[in-house]
Amino acid sequence: MRLPVPTTAAALAVLTGGTLAGPDRVVTGVAPLDRAGPDDLTFLARGAAGCAGVHLARAALPDRTTIVVADPLAALVTVLAVAFPDEASPPSSPASLEHPGAFVHPTARVGTATLHSGVVVGADCVVGDETVLFPHVVLYPRTRIGRNVRVHANAVLGADGFRYHPTVAGLVRVPHVAGVAIGDHVEIGPGCTIDRGFLVDTTLGDGCRLDALVHVGHNVTLGRMVLVAAQTGLSGSVVIGDGAVLGGQVGVADHAVIGAGARIGAQSGVHGRIPAGEAWLGTPALPLAITRRVYATLRHLPELWRRHRPDGD
Repeated sequence: MRLPVPTTAAALAVLTGGTLAGPDRVVTGVAPLDRAGPDDLTFLARGAAGCAGVHLARAALPDRTTIVVADPLAALVTVLAVAFPDEASPPSSPASLEHPGAFVHPTARVGTATLHSGVVVGADCVVGDETVLFPHVVLYPRTRIGRNVRVHANAVLGADGFRYHPTVAGLVRVPHVAGVAIGDHVEIGPGCTIDRGFLVDTTLGDGCRLDALVHVGHNVTLGRMVLVAAQTGLSGSVVIGDGAVLGGQVGVADHAVIGAGARIGAQSGVHGRIPAGEAWLGTPALPLAITRRVYATLRHLPELWRRHRPDGD
């Protein structure tokens, strides 16, 4: 990616708080390690240096211009934030920026937020300062969003939870009278759905990140800094601790508890309780070491069957 304005390695070292090692160079672009050329900036998380003109790295690289920083990716994020400022960021003006196509209910309270076309903010909603609601986001009544939150296009927050009570007359919809409470500095991806609670709020703690097409069921509680990858579904009353990470297409059964800092591999099915800090994988999810042994054994099942089946073939 070409930088809007060329710069130098020395200037980037100042910007990132790093130390320049090697000769200063002009930088005109930024690229991944395997595609970077002599005029590009890249970052080195692990492995060998590439062909970039300037590397962000934890230690000086021989025969390379290096900006030595404690966290190369974090330093690159700093560079990108300055070089490519987000055009959708909220304005510095004290007033909200509401597109004419947005609708805000008279009882809603909206801070210095940015509301794009097609946004609907329902009754008794709260939208905090510096928050951005991208096109066609819908906030049902009693949805509360904190400061500096980004909700991407077509997300729906606060719809009814999926609960029906069987009676002799048929299925009766159980009304959900609580709301949704979103903390500060949260990002919610496009197409996500977050159901409102039954009698208590569905809550997302500060700093949570939801990828695209994530479903959060009623009464779910996410702690701080939880990361949830795309197409994951959280059933009702799930509790997830601070800093947990869920891979793509994870399914979590109702009332499951995932401990703080736990890591759940992609396409896992979670039931019951996952201890804090552990890595689990598979359906049903098991500790990672066990699942790896199970997967390794599966490859040998056809041979074992041929060897041990009763007819001997």
